[in-house]
Amino acid sequence: FDVPQRFVGSFIWNLPEPSQRLKRAFLAGWQLNGIVTLQSGTPFKLVTGQDRALSGTGTQRPNLVGDPYVANPGISEWFNPAAFALPATGTYGNVGRNTLLGPGIANADLSIFREFGLTERAHLQFRAEAFNALNHANFSNPVASITSANAGYILSASDPRILQFALKLRF
Repeated sequence: FDVPQRFVGSFIWNLPEPSQRLKRAFLAGWQLNGIVTLQSGTPFKLVTGQDRALSGTGTQRPNLVGDPYVANPGISEWFNPAAFALPATGTYGNVGRNTLLGPGIANADLSIFREFGLTERAHLQFRAEAFNALNHANFSNPVASITSANAGYILSASDPRILQFALKLRF
């Protein structure tokens, strides 16, 4: 797939240690990590959903008869299905392959952890991790079959925020 714009950045930040001894006992040694992904949408193929070309599959492309773009694309109308028509029986449509782009991605995965020394050789690590930490809805591509009742609708999204905690004992 051609993704026109994509940015992925990661960071590791060792949090600064406080100068006061009591605060240092609780706040020192923490590390914050993250991966940020920003991406434009991926192209998707519009299909007729019927075997108009009599080739044995319903994945032929429709004809473009209007403006497929909507002013404010959203989950209930990502593109204008009325801008497409079924081609004549025995023919293929004129819409190009992957002519429309789906919704983009904005995601941040974060973790914070600290290692505690138990003995000279044994260490206990506490981790807290958040996937899709900002709980941003990253939608999938819309229904691309123009004969579907849901044409242009987005019916799914990636996972919501997921939190996990872990303890790891190294010895």
